[in-house]
Amino acid sequence: MKREPTILDTTMRDGSYAVNFGYTIDDVRSIVQDLDAAGIPYIEIGHGMTTGATAAQGLAAQTDEEYFRTGRAAVRNSKLGAVVLASVAPIETVDLAADYLDFLRICALATEFEKVVPFVERAQSKGLELTIQLVASHLLTPDLLASVAKRAGEMGVRIVYVVDTTGTFLPEDVRRYVEAIRAASDVTVGYHGHNNLGMAVANALEAFEAGADFLDGTLMGLGRGAGNCQTECLIAALQRRGHLAGIDLDRILDAARSRLLGRAPREYGIDPWEISFGIHRLDSLQVEHIRTSADNASLSVSRVIREIAKNAEVPFLSSEDIELAVAGMRT
Repeated sequence: MKREPTILDTTMRDGSYAVNFGYTIDDVRSIVQDLDAAGIPYIEIGHGMTTGATAAQGLAAQTDEEYFRTGRAAVRNSKLGAVVLASVAPIETVDLAADYLDFLRICALATEFEKVVPFVERAQSKGLELTIQLVASHLLTPDLLASVAKRAGEMGVRIVYVVDTTGTFLPEDVRRYVEAIRAASDVTVGYHGHNNLGMAVANALEAFEAGADFLDGTLMGLGRGAGNCQTECLIAALQRRGHLAGIDLDRILDAARSRLLGRAPREYGIDPWEISFGIHRLDSLQVEHIRTSADNASLSVSRVIREIAKNAEVPFLSSEDIELAVAGMRT
């Protein structure tokens, strides 16, 4: 059986750095509903840095419990989770997470694994699915990081993440870390990358090829610092390679653009419509004509682009190509 990656979208958690932790419960409700309906299996919500954050970390627009309660009501099929930073959060935050969530990701610097131990024990006692995030994984060599991952596995943790906190890895670096963990332990490996060198999507693809099964992303690439691996780009690339056929990428593209484009005070990521053109090998010069025609017909721009591509013989679109596609979708 062909291996399939598991996508974890953290727009409503890590992505909140881009809006100064300003997501409202309406944001959480709408994005969680869209991701869930599109078939994203894991969705992370909550304060960007940690559940249990205080003013020192930057207060969010809503409380942890408001985020969790809203997410729980919005989700139907996906698993819902949050992050706990072991060096900051009170251990009682695990109890709150257990009241609403399916999984919990416990974070600590790769060099400070001891800090996660009491959180792991508490979360296990509550029946939460657990992930360990080895933050700033570059602080350890691949072999040393693998030894930490092995210890996590011996504690009963199923998933351990390589975390490129500073966006410094190249694909060959990612491969070394993932392969080292795979050789040392039977834990499931995840990869969480940032985009400081513009390599986040390439690194996630390499992580999967090297043996990682969980891949993180955010809509529009929103996130801390230079941002995260852009969920839309990652899924588009994986679908080009024959994976994730069950995910409705058009719905994700529409949600990202309609709800998040321009939301942050500076630009992140690639316009989702441009991703659609790339997927379907079409030139984007006529994007405004497509947008107008789609809006007039109350159609999704991403779906119109997909329809046009079915009959396009060259990448350069005429007005007639666009109108014919829109007319066909109306019938």
